[in-house]
Amino acid sequence: MRWVLLATWWLATTTPASAEPDLHAASNPAPHAIYVDVLGKAGLWGLGYDWQARRRFAIGAAASYYSFDGDHITTLVPYVAGYPIDRGHHRGFVQLGPTLTRRTTPSPVPEWSGMTTSRVGAELCAGYEYRNGFLFRAYAMASQGDHLVPWLGASFGWTL
Repeated sequence: MRWVLLATWWLATTTPASAEPDLHAASNPAPHAIYVDVLGKAGLWGLGYDWQARRRFAIGAAASYYSFDGDHITTLVPYVAGYPIDRGHHRGFVQLGPTLTRRTTPSPVPEWSGMTTSRVGAELCAGYEYRNGFLFRAYAMASQGDHLVPWLGASFGWTL
């Protein structure tokens, strides 16, 4: 009987109070993310950063620059994000923000000085995110500029 009591005491003092896995680490992911966006918010590609201020709220931005058929296109997309579905490292998200685009067409002839246009639009996207050291996002979005355009995008990066 003494051995049973001694073994019970030893187990109670050396093992953690709960045998369940630590879910706190999964529900509180790293707050910073750096990523590459492909066919997403910032156009053909983009570099992005976001900071998760609260468990279900983040702010961030994606930016890109590329040249297409002689035009130089610069895009900046700041956004706010909400996470209505949260299952540890797997989460659903919604992002909303403006799209700031500047397009410059250099002149091929000396008689014309070229053209620069700036536009402001809006983007709303919703999708899936996996966040655990590695960041993966896949989403569908609607972009409003001159027209409403549906689009798909993906992001790959790291969380810090």
